[in-house]
Amino acid sequence: MPDLLHYEVLNDPASFQVSGTGTGGESAGEVYIVVSNRTASHIAWWEIKVDVPCGNNAFDLTSDAAAINARLERTYRAAHGGTPGIEWDGKAGVLTVSADGYGGLFPPGASLVLLLEGFPVSAKQGVVELLVSEMASDHGDIRERSVPLYVMKRAPKVPRNFRPKESLVAAGADVVLQWEGPDSLTYRIQGPDGLSGTVPQRKGAGWEWSPAAGEEPKRDATYTLVATSSSQQQPGYFLTTTVHLRSPEFESVTATTGVRSPWVEGTRGKGRIVFTAQGAEIHDQTDAPGTVSAAKADVEAVTAAWVRGRGDGAGWIQFPFDGIKVGHGGGSDLGTVTADKVSAAGGVNTPWVGDRDAGKGWIEFPQSGVNVRKDGGQAWGTVAGDTADLNGINTKWVQGRDSSAGWIDFPPAGLNVFQGGGNRQWGTAAAGKADLNDLVTRRAEVKGDLSVTGRVDAGGELHAAGKTVVGGGLHVNGESAFSGKVNANGHLSVRNGTDKWIMHTNDDLVAINDNLRVHGAFRSDS
Repeated sequence: MPDLLHYEVLNDPASFQVSGTGTGGESAGEVYIVVSNRTASHIAWWEIKVDVPCGNNAFDLTSDAAAINARLERTYRAAHGGTPGIEWDGKAGVLTVSADGYGGLFPPGASLVLLLEGFPVSAKQGVVELLVSEMASDHGDIRERSVPLYVMKRAPKVPRNFRPKESLVAAGADVVLQWEGPDSLTYRIQGPDGLSGTVPQRKGAGWEWSPAAGEEPKRDATYTLVATSSSQQQPGYFLTTTVHLRSPEFESVTATTGVRSPWVEGTRGKGRIVFTAQGAEIHDQTDAPGTVSAAKADVEAVTAAWVRGRGDGAGWIQFPFDGIKVGHGGGSDLGTVTADKVSAAGGVNTPWVGDRDAGKGWIEFPQSGVNVRKDGGQAWGTVAGDTADLNGINTKWVQGRDSSAGWIDFPPAGLNVFQGGGNRQWGTAAAGKADLNDLVTRRAEVKGDLSVTGRVDAGGELHAAGKTVVGGGLHVNGESAFSGKVNANGHLSVRNGTDKWIMHTNDDLVAINDNLRVHGAFRSDS
């Protein structure tokens, strides 16, 4: 079914040229789709869509759909449908122009212009199809109609975009020249020393050339691209570009009043002298601090990170912020300072101190204090002194000077006293007085008086050869045998197993709570 509206496509430039590679290699394009009513009556329309192929193929318009800027221009005032809306979907590659929900009227002779601009043309030559679909009606049913439009992309017929891959390079061997152009032309490069014998090579959509060994420039150089046709029916083409070197070389420089330069570098060894505000610095070819060789140096002072002997295995001295560091060999091993005497006013900082003989005792200094070792190893050593004045002692055990003397062990529960000889036999603790919160013992022998102010609980037998004075209550769970007198200044109570009292004394009265049996004589004074 033929379309109701008329469509034609215009592009700028008139013939699209495919994009090249590199900086400045893109070809920008613009597409104008003109929609018009060539009939003598109004045409009702609802929607116009344009499918735009995007990608890197020959039939794609652009490889960058997001770069397309879509807009709309019209030559008539909308009677119905309001102002047409336009939307570009970069992911789907679809341009949509729509009236409102009730449709719009396209007057006779009126036109709309759909603009696609700001995009780079894709890199491959070919024909691009733009498929237009319309939703319109000629006073009948609403129908969808489609019409294809075509745009041509061509490869360049003349060379273009002659440029260096990098305009500023470190050395002449890094020079790379690029351009786009047809395969029908013959290309040569003319450098500072004439035409190069190196043949340019095709690289993808463009051409590339680098100087051969021996042709590298040693300073800034201008190159000319000479393109000629083998048929002689086309004129020759000449394009120029310039490459700059970071470190140019000259055969010689003559200066009568001096040379001003931030640095000077050799052409062979690549050593470098850098001039600073304080003087000069010597660098090697890797830009690290270099070496000055001379028979003699006469200077007022030397400022250096380190000093060493001539041999690789010789000793060396470093100068950290807090003093000096002495080492030896090619690594970081510390060395030895040999002197008759050392006078250190501020002290000596060292991880350990030992005798000259490596097999003797030595002292190390951990964070917690000092450790004394023996025999040059890690075994604990002995500290000998007349007096030790300490705030505290942390030790596993303490013993007298003789190995047969008694000793004290310190378990988590307190302390143990043992006899000498190392057999862990319980020893004897002798003291004038013991002040204890609790006393737990298998056997207690009291040679004199035993005075208990509080309570005495005896789970077994309690023997007191002397006098026992109980200031509080005396509770006996088993049998009690008294060889002498029992004086109870307070209350004396005798009870049976049911805690029922049988006899008790209270002041001057003796009370019997049941039967009274007397096996001998019984006498009463009253």
